[in-house]
Amino acid sequence: MLFRNIRYFIREGFSNLARNRLMTIASITSVMAALVILGMFLLIILNVNHMAYQVESQLELKAFLKDGLTEEEINKIGEEIKSIDGVSSVVFESKEQALEKFKKQLGEKSYLLEGLEKDNPLPQSYIIKVKDANLIKNVADDIKGIKGIEQVSYGQDVVEKLLAIIRVVRIAGLAIISILFVISIVIISNTIKLGVFARRREINIMKYIGATDWFIRWPFLIEGVVLGLLGALLSVAVLALMYGYTLDYVSNRLVVFDLLPLSAIIKDMALYFAVIGALIGAVGSGLSIKRFLNV
Repeated sequence: MLFRNIRYFIREGFSNLARNRLMTIASITSVMAALVILGMFLLIILNVNHMAYQVESQLELKAFLKDGLTEEEINKIGEEIKSIDGVSSVVFESKEQALEKFKKQLGEKSYLLEGLEKDNPLPQSYIIKVKDANLIKNVADDIKGIKGIEQVSYGQDVVEKLLAIIRVVRIAGLAIISILFVISIVIISNTIKLGVFARRREINIMKYIGATDWFIRWPFLIEGVVLGLLGALLSVAVLALMYGYTLDYVSNRLVVFDLLPLSAIIKDMALYFAVIGALIGAVGSGLSIKRFLNV
């Protein structure tokens, strides 16, 4: 009996889609449009977050050592820095390495540094990276307290402003995504409601002949899930085409940053959008039919 009912609900759900083609197309288009807009902002936020992560991963401190330290003292300082909470890597840079790096930075004007090999004025240092960019100030303060450290540099003003901008972008992104998600639910629910309203007489007749609320409700819920899934899958296809084109266009023009590859996000997006679309379709149908069940 249960299996027969399930077959009936599924058959009726798909029959309703076929009988009401215009509302079916309108609902699918509504779901697709809402999720495309949501997906566009989601892709922007994901890439901004990815760029922010790239910037954060490149942030580093430079701890300059005092002159005259023995090798044992230098190694001891390195061990103390490694033991600081939040430090992810510590690399020693000798005077010679610092001079070579400076020459590379000067490029064609590296000849200005000729003759400094014998009397190198550049200090030895440790280059430190942290696990979390927000810990950079605390780590710098801890390093300053180590005996043998001359100075710690990490561009404090620039780094703090950069981290503040990154925080604002992430918070604003979450707020925009949340607002668009709510708007999508409202738009899709109202579109489905129009379809249910057009068949209110059919619902009333079923109620009068003794059909239970859930017997009436199930075909509409299945119909809503199918509409949501179809709209979600179409939106993912549209977003994949748009993002693929954007990726080809922008990647050749961005020198500093890399965009997220399509393969890294499309599978998760398809799964999440399918779940969101099905959920919104089911909820939209359930809420829309509720008022017509109170006969």
